[in-house]
Amino acid sequence: MEKKSLIVNVCSAKQRPVAELAGCALCQEVKPLFWKDGKLFCFETKFYAKDSRLFVLDTCVAKMPTYSKTVRVEGFANIPSVILPVVRTSAITEKILEQALNMLKE
Repeated sequence: MEKKSLIVNVCSAKQRPVAELAGCALCQEVKPLFWKDGKLFCFETKFYAKDSRLFVLDTCVAKMPTYSKTVRVEGFANIPSVILPVVRTSAITEKILEQALNMLKE
């Protein structure tokens, strides 16, 4: 049986401050957030199993020099303060970060 590898395509990337990234992630119900080498990031994806393709529609990256297991989002409007989980990257999320940073030219 032939083993297919996953193809990852990042469509867009944006640099944001940590608070803005976390607030957006909260509103979009994206969790957990990911961390690697001083970068906090999150993303929205579409997976196509037939083609073994992962399309990352949008990626946000923030500078966060030190790893923390959580990020606190201050409440606003009708949304109370929330603590979002942060995890270290896996092989696939490292690939997403690498492509996002290449788009940002870091």
